[in-house]
This record gives sequence, structure tokens and C-alpha cells, in this order.
Amino acid sequence: MAAVLYAFVHIARIVGSPIINWVNSYLTDFLCMSIILTLCLVGVRFIKRIPHFVLTPAMIFGMTLFYAILFEYILPIANPSYTSDHLDVVMYFAGAGLYWFLWSREGRQPLIEVS
Repeated sequence: MAAVLYAFVHIARIVGSPIINWVNSYLTDFLCMSIILTLCLVGVRFIKRIPHFVLTPAMIFGMTLFYAILFEYILPIANPSYTSDHLDVVMYFAGAGLYWFLWSREGRQPLIEVS
């Protein structure tokens, strides 16, 4: 669902559809970590063949911190097309928190079955 919303916002930007300002500015940042963390989880489960592997809170925090530093500190210094916004960092961590909450619930089934 997060990927669909993310794609919808990007398509709306490309075709020039009007988007509510906070959706245009912050929704993709909020959804980003859920998408990235899910892709990482699927990758680890597939490569390591551990179907019930889960990301630990430390892994989630570390990846979110990496993205926040990269996209809100390093890239804006290196390339003027990137801008730094402290609220983006809040959105990254809020999205990661939602990801952790949803995936940490008991009884969560694996995304893929690895034989």
C-alpha cells in the first residue's frame, strides 16, 4: 500500500496535478522507510533463506539514521538539487516507527516462503 501511495504522488508530480502541499512535501518521506525496510527484509529473507527473519529495532533505527544523514545532510551539501528539511527527518523516523509497529505484532507471517 505504501508503494502505491508513493507512486501516486510521484505520478501526480510528473503530470502536474495539483497536490496538497503537506502531501507533496512529506508523504513520500513518511512512506519511504516502510518501502525501503520492506525491500531489505525481503532481500535478507530470500538471500539468507530465513523466511521468519525480522529486522531488529536497531537495524531499523540504523537504516533510518543512514537515510536521514544521506538525504538531509550529505546530498544537500554535495548537490544543490537536494534540499535539507528537518521535518523530513521526522517523517523518516515516523515512517520507520510505523513500520516497526506493524511488523512487530505477534503472529506476522513471512512475506515470502523460501524452500
